[in-house]
Amino acid sequence: MSLSLLTAQYFQQLDPHLLTFPEDNHLLHPTTQETIYNTLFSESNAANDHHQPLPPPAYRTRVLKRLITKLESLLSNPEEDEINESLLEEYSTLLTLPKPSSIEQAQQLTYITYTAPPEEDDDHDSETNNKRRTILTSESRSAIITAGTTGHRTWEAALHLATYLSSTAAGKAHIAGKKVLELGAGTGMVSMFCARYLQPEVVVATDRELGLMRQIRDCAGRNGLVGEKDDGGVFKGWIWEWGRELSRGSGEDDDDDDDDDDELQQVGDGEKVEFDVALGADLIYDIDLVPLLVQTVKSLFEKYAVKEFLISATLRNERTFGAFLDACEESALKVERVPFESPAEEHQRGFFHSTVIPIRTYRITA
Repeated sequence: MSLSLLTAQYFQQLDPHLLTFPEDNHLLHPTTQETIYNTLFSESNAANDHHQPLPPPAYRTRVLKRLITKLESLLSNPEEDEINESLLEEYSTLLTLPKPSSIEQAQQLTYITYTAPPEEDDDHDSETNNKRRTILTSESRSAIITAGTTGHRTWEAALHLATYLSSTAAGKAHIAGKKVLELGAGTGMVSMFCARYLQPEVVVATDRELGLMRQIRDCAGRNGLVGEKDDGGVFKGWIWEWGRELSRGSGEDDDDDDDDDDELQQVGDGEKVEFDVALGADLIYDIDLVPLLVQTVKSLFEKYAVKEFLISATLRNERTFGAFLDACEESALKVERVPFESPAEEHQRGFFHSTVIPIRTYRITA
């Protein structure tokens, strides 16, 4: 059995009880255990692949505990069955490390590697599936709101939207050859994936938080998205607060001591920009934001030549999102639901996310 599913789940740092280990007889095989160690836990392998850093020690410890417990339960022949020594040594080493407090874990940023699901026409057994489409982000997974923003983690609606865009012909058609703008990009996962794999003309990720945009800048470099062209590449990060003018930024942020902020452009004073499509995911967590978001969406069509706005939302509170859809229609915007459902969790092979609460995507046009 291939370890690709386990690898994708592990580097997305799913809860250990959700990980899909190989079948029991395969898991006991020495070659399988050696491959698991080298792929998931070896520090030397991680050092050679800076695009896919290992998860933090606390997560690795939890996964190893579950794996070793499972292996111990499978041992039936002491002369033939054994647990890989490297796995046991790594677990012992991790247990000696200081354990961060729950508060420290909630505040800690860590690199997450997301793997896209196969495309619609992929043969599940095809050799081409060995070529993983991955994107790396920097997140605080335990935090809901940090420093006044919800953008330090990738939410379910973003993973739903990324699944649609990455795995369906209809989804990819929204991006290929287009000028793409993402509102409230947060971790930037959707924008960076589009820029890296879906052949847009340009993708601009926007958020109002400078800290988030610095994290996106770091991850864009790790994802190979910085400096691909003379004008800075197919991917850009702009600081933008809804309600202000959106234009090609000529100014930098106020921190002149950080040379890495050269690509973090503030918008408002430069050349006018135009886009073909705008994206948004889980933008509405407070009904008080609805009027400003609708005003912003209208401005996309009226001022920036946007043809369509795709928005995904987890319906935690249907009244809140319903208020947004109603306000769009009252503003003479056309709203249609995109007929796409995320696969059930047990059938997901990438961009893993919960489907317990419904997630919907809508296409809004003028």
